Amino acid sequence: MTLRRRIVSYYAVTLSVSLVLVAFLSWFEFNEQRNVVLEGGISAVLKESPLQEALEIVLLGGIPAILLGIIGGSLLMGRALRPIEELTEALEKTDISNLSQPVPRSGNGDELDRTTTVFNHMKERLGNSFTQSREFTLHASHELKTPLTILHGTLEQMMGDDATPPAQRERLTSMLEEVQRLSSIVGQLMFLAKADAGLLDAALTEVPLHDLVRDLMEDLSHLASVKGIAPVLDSCQPVAVLGDRMRLRQLLIILADNAVKHNQQDGSIRVALSRQEGKAVFRIINTGHALSRELSKRVFERFFRGDPAHGSSVEGSGLGLSIAESIAKSHHGSLNYDVLSDGRTQLTLVLPCQQ
Repeated sequence: MTLRRRIVSYYAVTLSVSLVLVAFLSWFEFNEQRNVVLEGGISAVLKESPLQEALEIVLLGGIPAILLGIIGGSLLMGRALRPIEELTEALEKTDISNLSQPVPRSGNGDELDRTTTVFNHMKERLGNSFTQSREFTLHASHELKTPLTILHGTLEQMMGDDATPPAQRERLTSMLEEVQRLSSIVGQLMFLAKADAGLLDAALTEVPLHDLVRDLMEDLSHLASVKGIAPVLDSCQPVAVLGDRMRLRQLLIILADNAVKHNQQDGSIRVALSRQEGKAVFRIINTGHALSRELSKRVFERFFRGDPAHGSSVEGSGLGLSIAESIAKSHHGSLNYDVLSDGRTQLTLVLPCQQ
């Protein structure tokens, strides 16, 4: 049965029941009038006002019928529209992580059942497209890694040759820097492709996150000195998490590097680590250029470089925060970007604590 026929059937049932109720109450009222006539004659009936009779019929027959129609119609419509609500909830929960999980069908062959079938086919096609894109990135990165390594070694060998003229050595140095940059991008793409495919190797151990944060402050001081920034550690509570020490250190380094690159000369960087409701909360705040609300939603997109007016001069490939978010998610955590009321920007890392 189609959805339209089902709704019409439900309303037909509701109206029929309401009509039966009105007919029964009307019969009851007319039967009462008949008894009055038989007992007291026509004069007894004439004593009652027609308006009063009409009000009795409305109160005893019309209002109950209306209430029955409203309540019964609402219940039946809720039942008819429940599959739409369930389908809407399933669509809202759809993302790249569950494209392989089809939405349950009702199996009754109505419009919603056919819509669910179409949507499942679309999810399957999207899943295949994402898989092909991920595999292409992974294979392409792997294939590019070897020739880049050979090219890097060849350039270093040429630079180390005493017969290489100084002018050519400068050009070789520039070429070597570009090869190193390209190798870094290829490595980052390979990391993200493996993260998407769930192929990252992780040695999970209990990691004292506060030790990593204190080590980070030393590295951050060296990175920030170029811009005349003195990082401040506001708090560093003892917190342990279950994770891969090297990956977590990589994540913190990315956040620190981002806070330095997207900062102003003689700006500030404040770092804090605390334990809140069984979660390890790491915050890093800097005085960099704040992104608009629209651009803030894209901060973790791959190759996103921020505001073009301010990010074009910043070194990097735009993959750092994407990698950081992947590491956070692989540790069952989250990474969020916020703009504070005073214009500073804040990155917040939340990880489950090791009990």
